[in-house]
Amino acid sequence: MNISQVRNFVDSAPPARPAPQQFGSPASAVRREVAAPRLVACVDAGDQAEAVSMQALAVACSLGLEVTFARVIEAPEHFASPADPIEWQLRRKSQQEKLKRLANQDQVEVLANSVLLAGAPADELSDWALEHGATLLALGQRRSDNGKGLGSTAQALLERGEHSLLLVPPSPVRQRGYRKIMVPIDGSVRADSVLPIALRIARTHAAELVLVHIVPRLEVVASPHIPEVDKLRAKIDRHNEQSGSSHLEELRRRSEGDGVSVSTITRGPGDPRSLLHDIAIEENADLIVMASHGNTALEDVACGSVAEYLAGHAPAPLLIVRPNLRCSFGPEPASCRDVSAFRFIG
Repeated sequence: MNISQVRNFVDSAPPARPAPQQFGSPASAVRREVAAPRLVACVDAGDQAEAVSMQALAVACSLGLEVTFARVIEAPEHFASPADPIEWQLRRKSQQEKLKRLANQDQVEVLANSVLLAGAPADELSDWALEHGATLLALGQRRSDNGKGLGSTAQALLERGEHSLLLVPPSPVRQRGYRKIMVPIDGSVRADSVLPIALRIARTHAAELVLVHIVPRLEVVASPHIPEVDKLRAKIDRHNEQSGSSHLEELRRRSEGDGVSVSTITRGPGDPRSLLHDIAIEENADLIVMASHGNTALEDVACGSVAEYLAGHAPAPLLIVRPNLRCSFGPEPASCRDVSAFRFIG
């Protein structure tokens, strides 16, 4: 048996579901279409497993996703010295039991199963997700010792650009469920396209939606002491602020028609990365939902600079949405509204 291909997959019988919705263009990276959209919750033996599980189930409940709890363990061929076969099997069995406990939680309306993988974490998780049609991965950020940036697995998956990502920070999650969801809006079509997803999550958790627009800082190649340049910069800044505020107000009116409480914030001119980080703290946001790319929409990079920065610095769970995210917007599951219905292992 090839140990690198070890799999333990515990399936639940799926109920009838509405046809899944796919946002944006079809994903060329998805190798096999499946009937039910799937979220893969990547959990390890660390203390973030419960937080990742909590966030994965909360999002899956809103978006009609099945959840697969996945864990990657180091294969014997990756060890510095030959592995003891008995020790390897005991380790494998222990991890399987932990995954089964996660998958068998008493979660109404959320189907869950588990898979045990062996090998390099980023490669195994990405390959399994692609093979099984999963377009959303949830995992801990696992920041470096200085508290900045992403861990190696999260960074590798972000750079691949194949999946939407739900990144959970190492800080303790304040509650089970969402009260306030922040959505950065830069005026681009891609940024606006995540709004139905954010609205669905907000509605099922009875959460407030906060739409945020940051007026970008205008860079002008000229001496800062030229009055005409200063006046022109101030005029453009006012125009951009008014335009951004008007766009947020239009989105707010449309969103409130869906029965969700929506507020707007316009800030700047300034750096969107640091300002969004600060606003998330000020607003005590429980979740940030944003597109992988904004106005620049460069196809040769895995994500935009703002999404990349927040991936390693966001103070709250961050859902980075790519165009190939598959969801199932069927009847709204009532259990998502009652956050006390979530029961997690300790």
